[in-house]
Amino acid sequence: MKKTLIALAVAALVSSAANATVVYQKDGTKIDIDGRAHFELQNLKDQRTDLRDVGSRLRVRAYQELADDISAYGGVELRFSNNNGNADAIGANFRTHRLYGGFIHKKIGTLTFGSQLHLGDHIPKANYTYEWGGNVFFDGHKKAATFMSVPFGGVRVAADYYFGNSNKKDGTSSGKGSVKDANGNAVGTAWNEGQGYGLGLFYDGKFGDDVAIRFGSGFTEVTQSNTGLKVDEYKLQRAGVGFDVTYKAVHLGFDWAYGKATKGRESAHIGFQSIANAGGPFHKNNRFLVGLKYDVTAQNAVYGQYYFGTAKKADSAAANVKMNGWMIGADHKFNKFVAVYVEGGSGKVKQGGKELLKNHKVLTGVRVLF
Repeated sequence: MKKTLIALAVAALVSSAANATVVYQKDGTKIDIDGRAHFELQNLKDQRTDLRDVGSRLRVRAYQELADDISAYGGVELRFSNNNGNADAIGANFRTHRLYGGFIHKKIGTLTFGSQLHLGDHIPKANYTYEWGGNVFFDGHKKAATFMSVPFGGVRVAADYYFGNSNKKDGTSSGKGSVKDANGNAVGTAWNEGQGYGLGLFYDGKFGDDVAIRFGSGFTEVTQSNTGLKVDEYKLQRAGVGFDVTYKAVHLGFDWAYGKATKGRESAHIGFQSIANAGGPFHKNNRFLVGLKYDVTAQNAVYGQYYFGTAKKADSAAANVKMNGWMIGADHKFNKFVAVYVEGGSGKVKQGGKELLKNHKVLTGVRVLF
């Protein structure tokens, strides 16, 4: 039963679960801990080269057996620095980043409630970098119920419900967020808020000893309001499809992310990837990512990827906004816990032939899992 619990937790969750260390186990209760320390020395356009925390975290999870097939489950993830990796604020934003709980059924799947990742995070990404981000618009929510089935012939299904903001005072929208401008004024809705739902389909399979294929797809719809008022509500629809194919030492990935604001509205939450994000907000966006990785040895790899996308404004007369970018990198893994790497790339955004942004990024980093 304990081995089944561990296997289900790995299948249901992501990010370094295989490294979790059991710190307590008695009378059907198990508590484990994992996390990572992750720092980069980055050179960004128009900024000084500096050290940044790029996602250091600590996670604690607990399991309690209820019956032969069912266990209760809960977890908390703590983060330490600003979301934007502010080089001047390492450790200055200690917070509970995720908090969730629910149930695991070894023959059905996992159902959890709270602030958590959801089906969007399980879509395979053509991203083989350490912190450049995958091509997905929506992979977490502040208040969600999420279900992920166990594999049936390699196929899993997922379903989410997003609760949104409960406050109805003064005509408040369920998608009212806390996005503010430089003066502290509210300017829109947080990307991970709003009432709605999501559906996903996934496949993991192996063909012989040399070929492995991962596929994932998902669609989500949440209520948003750029003013925070119910009268200005619209639906923000986000979808994605991803493939990852491994043949011996070669990994090839492709994914597509789609976002659309209904009622002719524009949203700041369906922009381009971080290497080159400009021209928004957008009414609609289709963006793509192609990635390739080659394991030179068991400890060393080289990789690269290419980004491209086309977004539309609400004004049909406005020219499309186009983005493209690239990156390359190489890493060395001392073991499964510690890796060092160097990465670099650039990106640009154009509209009607006019360049809106040209950016570059060069970095070296270290990641320690535990």
